[in-house]
Amino acid sequence: MKIIICKDYEEMSRKAAELVGKCIENTPEGLISFPGGDTPLGMVHKFTEMVNEGQIDISRIKYVSLDEWVGLSHEDGGSCGLFNQENLLKPLKKPFEKVHLIHGDAEEIEAEREALNDYILKYGPLMVSVLGIGMNGHLGFNEAGVDFGVEAHIIPLDEVTRSVMPKYFGEKFHPTHGITQGLKQIMEAKTVILIANGAHKADILSQTVHGPVTREVPASILQTHPDCYLITDQAAAVKL
Repeated sequence: MKIIICKDYEEMSRKAAELVGKCIENTPEGLISFPGGDTPLGMVHKFTEMVNEGQIDISRIKYVSLDEWVGLSHEDGGSCGLFNQENLLKPLKKPFEKVHLIHGDAEEIEAEREALNDYILKYGPLMVSVLGIGMNGHLGFNEAGVDFGVEAHIIPLDEVTRSVMPKYFGEKFHPTHGITQGLKQIMEAKTVILIANGAHKADILSQTVHGPVTREVPASILQTHPDCYLITDQAAAVKL
């Protein structure tokens, strides 16, 4: 794992976007994936800026969302679909070649899981997977105890994950499950970029980087990835 420690959130976001751009420059046709949420917001904005300024060519790049809260539509505040639409897809002046966003409100959620698998199978493996990390070490909604060999799946949300939901939804939604790319698909990515910021992530980053590889800290599997970058700010890196 290559560790890049940045002075602040802005530098972390820029470094991550630039690394994605470099990967696309080296391999201009492929499949990429970004997470939703607060941590990747700056990176996504910088990426769209670079695309719009002509620094990154995504004309032959396919995109797939990482995960979604089961029950939420792309119009629901706090959903990963809305995050992708508002912060990535709509601001782009030139679109990705193809896009697949997970529909958390699909009537047949098992069919939605199969569609995610089928899309990654058709256009993958992932060229670049950008990931955030949960306070419990989850990647996407691959919660503690998850099988490292699983593909796209539907999973009950960990208590730690559910405790942060009010930040996104207030009291409007109470999802109990997530639908997510599996760790097998993430680990098959050519390049993985893990981003984290803030002192509250210091303990879990230390476990991820220096602790044992264990299903109880799903992100620890990244220790075994052949081309994984951890890009973090100084506050999150204090225990590395």
